[in-house]
Amino acid sequence: MSTTAERYRRFAREAAPRSRIYAAWAEAIADDDECLALIDTLPVADRQPVLVLSAARFSGLSTHGDIRAWLEGEWDAVAQIARQRATQTNDPRRTAPLLAALQGIPGPVALLEVGASAGLGLLVDRYSHRFIDAEGREHRLDPVEGPSLLELTCTLGPGVPVPTAMPDIVWRAGLERSPLRLDRPDDERWLRTLIWPEERERAAQLDAAIAIAREHPPHLVAGDAVDGLAALAAHAPHDATLVVASPAVLVYLAPADRARFAAVVGELPGHWVSLDGRRVLPAVGAAADELPPGADDDFVLSLDGRPLAVVSPHGERIERWAYSE
Repeated sequence: MSTTAERYRRFAREAAPRSRIYAAWAEAIADDDECLALIDTLPVADRQPVLVLSAARFSGLSTHGDIRAWLEGEWDAVAQIARQRATQTNDPRRTAPLLAALQGIPGPVALLEVGASAGLGLLVDRYSHRFIDAEGREHRLDPVEGPSLLELTCTLGPGVPVPTAMPDIVWRAGLERSPLRLDRPDDERWLRTLIWPEERERAAQLDAAIAIAREHPPHLVAGDAVDGLAALAAHAPHDATLVVASPAVLVYLAPADRARFAAVVGELPGHWVSLDGRRVLPAVGAAADELPPGADDDFVLSLDGRPLAVVSPHGERIERWAYSE
């Protein structure tokens, strides 16, 4: 297992293209034995850099502040937040791969998202989607009521089919251990804090998604991703096709629990759409090895355990499509 210092140095390298602030903070922590000792008092799962850095900002650290001085002076507050909160980043851009996967599924659809955070991923049909194909042509999908306040852009690689229809979603619900409620100011502030400091476009997208969610509040249920799944799925209407979506959430489960989740979802009627790193689901990852490689951090979009495509982690790029019906 990597040491905390190694973990933060690796994060600094990976974060640098997205956030110079987070990269610098992570390097500073990695070089400070006192900060590392404080972080090592947390449970292992709570030591992850994004969680600790977000907790520091949530407790009052400005983006121009000294991370080492802040952790040493405000550690009790930071540690309490890190223990109570989770990295529940709710990125609406991941609805573009979901929309692509839903194209081959007959409606009407009952959509159940696992690890739903604030439920923004459940509103896929309420966002405008702009797809740019490999020839540079633009294809647009709007909600049935017209263009949305939020427009999301996704580029498609050669051979990737362009989504042509919005799903007819007649029921939707999110399963989350600790749902983020937009009517609770601290929950909304935490959701905004999870946006990395320099990512202004993502912040604007989140603003728009929150506004849409206020108008169309998603139904969120507190429960375990594995043990609560079947009970929530039982509430889906029987005349709709159940689709369980698990976007970038299974990595937070222990490997044994991922296997249990796959077994539970496999017993449900309907379909399962997953968006995960190549090694999160071993069987899917092994099948995805047949696809041409993408970037090192690319995810695999899968349907019922079969890889569909290689996708960027946040869904703004679909590079390769595995097969056609």
